[in-house]
Amino acid sequence: MNNYAEVCLKRRMPKNLEILNYQIPSNLKDLKEGSLVKIPLRNSYIEGVVMHKTGVKPNHPVKDIREILFNHPVLSAWQIKLAKWISLYYKAPIQKAVNLFLPPKFYKFEYEPVLTKEILKEKHILTEEQNKAYQKILKTNKISLLKGITGSGKTEIYLHLAEKFIKEGKQCILIVPEISLTPQMVEYFERIFGKNVAILHSRLTEKQKSMEWMKIFLNDTPVIIGPRSAIFAPVKNPGLIILDEEHEFTYKQEQTPRYNTVDVIKKIFEFTGVKVVLGSATPSIASYYDALKNNFELVELNQRIGGAMLPAVTLVDLRNEFEKKNYSILSELLQEKIKSTLNSGKQAILFLNKRGSASAVVCRECGYMEKCLSCDMPMTYHKIMPESGIKKPSLICHHCGKITAPPLKCPVCGGLNIKYVGAGTQKVEEEIIKIFPKAKVARADRDTMSKRGSFEKIYEKLIKKEIDILIGTQMIGKGLHLPNVNLVGVILADIGLHFPDFRSSERTFQLLTQVAGRAGRTDIPGEVIIQTYMTENIAISLAKTHDYDSFYKYEIEQRKSFNYPPISKLIKLTFVDPNPKKALLQAQKINNILKEIAPHTYRITLYPALIFKMNNKYRWNILIQGHAPEEVIQNVEIPENCRVDVDPISIG
Repeated sequence: MNNYAEVCLKRRMPKNLEILNYQIPSNLKDLKEGSLVKIPLRNSYIEGVVMHKTGVKPNHPVKDIREILFNHPVLSAWQIKLAKWISLYYKAPIQKAVNLFLPPKFYKFEYEPVLTKEILKEKHILTEEQNKAYQKILKTNKISLLKGITGSGKTEIYLHLAEKFIKEGKQCILIVPEISLTPQMVEYFERIFGKNVAILHSRLTEKQKSMEWMKIFLNDTPVIIGPRSAIFAPVKNPGLIILDEEHEFTYKQEQTPRYNTVDVIKKIFEFTGVKVVLGSATPSIASYYDALKNNFELVELNQRIGGAMLPAVTLVDLRNEFEKKNYSILSELLQEKIKSTLNSGKQAILFLNKRGSASAVVCRECGYMEKCLSCDMPMTYHKIMPESGIKKPSLICHHCGKITAPPLKCPVCGGLNIKYVGAGTQKVEEEIIKIFPKAKVARADRDTMSKRGSFEKIYEKLIKKEIDILIGTQMIGKGLHLPNVNLVGVILADIGLHFPDFRSSERTFQLLTQVAGRAGRTDIPGEVIIQTYMTENIAISLAKTHDYDSFYKYEIEQRKSFNYPPISKLIKLTFVDPNPKKALLQAQKINNILKEIAPHTYRITLYPALIFKMNNKYRWNILIQGHAPEEVIQNVEIPENCRVDVDPISIG
C-alpha cells in the first residue's frame, strides 16, 4: 500500500527541504496526489502539496500528515507533471514551480454554481475566410498558429472556439500579453458569456487573486482571461488555450522560474491534448519556423473585416527635417496629419518607446553624463509625475528605481550648460499641447499607468472620444481595437535597433507593424507616419509595406548564419556580486569548466552584462549556444550567485 507521501512545502525552504516525506495516517487513506495538506514541521504546522504517493518506507523517521485542507486536489496529475518539468527544464526550485499554480493565500469561500447554458447576445457571423480558419483549427491535431493581419478578426474566431468547447463542458484559458489588454478582452467575452469570466493578473490584491482562484477551482468557471500567469489557473477540464499576440516578449517570465509561456503551453498540449491556438499578425520567428517545419498547423487570415484596407505607411527621414531646420520632435508631415485628423473629428496615437522628458542629462562643456550610482546607467529626466507621487523635476533610474534631483551645474567641470538630450513621452506631450492647445491629450506609459484601473479609464475615454491624441509606449501598440483612431505616428522608430541583441530587428518589425495596425480599423483608410533616421533598415522598410513573409525570409537567414534560435538553443548564466572581481572570478571558473566538458559543437562566450552594474551589484554573463545546452550544465554545480536563464529573450 502507498502509505507514504512526498510533500512539496508551500513556504520557501532550503533546497534540500523543498520536498519532505510524511506518513499517511489511516484516517487519511483516501488522500490523493495533488492534495493540499497540513503537515508538522519542527514546532509548527505548515501547508504543502502531495506530489507523489509511494509504498516505499523512507530510511529515516517520518511524521504523520495532520489533515487534508480541501475535498479535491489543488493540482491535477498533469499539473504536477508540468510543475516538475518547469523545475527541471528551467533549473528552478520545485517549490517555486508548484507555487505558480497556487493562490497567495487560501481563503474558504462559498459560491453559487456557475451555469453557462445559453448565449446572452448574438455573436458576429464568421466571414468565409474566418470560417475556413475556424474549421481548420478544429480539424487539426497540432497546435495552430493563427497568422492574421491586424484587423482580420482573430478575436471573433477565439470567441466561436470558446463557445464550442464551453458547450462541451470544457474550460477555456485566454492569455493576453499585457494587463492593459485584459479589460478589452473581458468586455468582448462578457458579451457572450456574461459574468462567467474569471480574471487573473498581478494588479489584483492578494485577496482578489485568491478569490478568483477559488472561483475557478470550485465552480469550473468556463472562461479565464489574463496575462501569462493565467496559464496556471486551477482548471479541472481544459478544452482550449488561446495565446493572443503570441510573439510578445512579455510572455517570458523574468524571475525564477524563468519560463516561456509558449513552451509551457506546448507541454500542456503534450500532457493533455488540449486545443491550442497561438495568434498574431506578426508571429515570432521561432513559431513561424515551427509552422513551416509542419510542427504547427499554419492558419492564415489575409483580409481585414469589412474590407477595410491596411493603413498607408509613410517613412519620414529625420535627416531631411534637420536640413529644413525643423528641430521639433514632430516632422512637418506628422504635424500636418495630426491637424487634419483633429479637423475630421478622428483620433491619433503617437508612439514612443521611451518614458520621461529626456533620456539623458549631459554637460555640454565637458561631456559628462549623469548616471545612476547604483546601476551605472543614464538617468531619465522627468519634469513632474503627480500620478506617481513625484511633485518636482527628478532624475529616475528605470532599472533600480532610484530618484535624485537634477544637477544645477556639472559635478565634474562646474559648468552651467546642462542639456537634456533625447525625448520621452512627457516631452512629446508638452510639444503636442504647445502646437495643438485645444486638443484633448493623454499619456499612457508605465509611469502614468502604475495605479490599479488607470489603463481601463484611458481606454474608456478613448472609446467615448474624450481623448483626441494618445501618447504612449509599447502598451498602446498591442491588440487594442480603437475604431476612431485614424492616424498613428511613430516618433522615432530606431530606438530598439540600437539594442545589441540578435532579436532587435524582429522586435522592431513586430512593434512597428502592430502599432501601425491600430489605425484605420473601419471603412475609412488609416494613415501611419514613421519617423526614422534609418529609412533603409530592413525591419523599418518592410514594416512600411506590412511584408511579414519577406522579413521572415531575411531574418531566418541571419539566424542560420550565426546559429541563433530557432536554429539553436541558448542558456544564459548571469553571475551577480557586489564585488566585481568576485563576480568575474566565479564566471571564469564556470566558463573554464564548461569549455572543458562541452562538445566542440557548442559555443561558450563570457562577457560583461549589457547593464554591467545594477543595484550596486556587478554582472557577468556566460552564453551557451548549441543544440541542447541544458545537457552541458546538467552536471555542473552552479554557485548561489548565478542566475540560470534557459531560452533567454535577451543576451545582454
